Amino acid sequence: MSAPSAYRVAFRRPSGWVAFAVAAALSLYLLGDAVVRGRAFDAVLVAPWLLALCWGVYVLLAAPSVVAVDDRVRVRNTLRTADIPWSRIAAIRMRWQLELVLDDGRVLPALGAAPRHLHVNRREQPGDDQAATLELFRERAPASDEPVRRGWHAPSLVLLAVIVVWALWSLAVTGLFGG
Repeated sequence: MSAPSAYRVAFRRPSGWVAFAVAAALSLYLLGDAVVRGRAFDAVLVAPWLLALCWGVYVLLAAPSVVAVDDRVRVRNTLRTADIPWSRIAAIRMRWQLELVLDDGRVLPALGAAPRHLHVNRREQPGDDQAATLELFRERAPASDEPVRRGWHAPSLVLLAVIVVWALWSLAVTGLFGG
C-alpha cells in the first residue's frame, strides 16, 4: 500500500479462519499421535502432508481479503494480489461474488468479500453492504494515473516450495522412489 490513509476497511471471511483453526488443531493432534505411538522421526515424515493440508485451507479460505484505503484497494485472492487505484475501477458489482470491473474491461473477483447467500427469504446481503462501502471509497478517491499492479503472493509460494521439497524428502526416506 502507499502512504498511511485516514480511512481503512478490510473484508475477510471469518469462516476461513475457523476452517484453518480446525485444520491446524487436527494436524497438531495427528502429529502428537505420531510422536506418542511411534517416534519423533515418524512425525517429521508425516508433517509435510499435514502442513500441505493447512497451507491449502489457509490459501483457499483464510488468506483472501479486500483492503480498501483512500487511494486504492488491495485484493488478495488465493495466490495472487492486485493493488488497484480507485480511478482504474469502472464498476463494483455483486453477482455471486464481489467483482471489480477495471477500466480496461477486465473483471477481478474479490474472494475475500462475502459471497451472495442463496437464501430466498434473506433480503440483506453482507456482500451488498461491502460493495456499497467500496463504492463510497471509490466515489471520494483522488484521481490517479497509476497502473494496476498484480503479482504473486511470494510468501505463500515459498512456503509451498518448502512443503513440496519436504514431502519429496519424506517419500525418498521411506523408499517410495525405489531407493
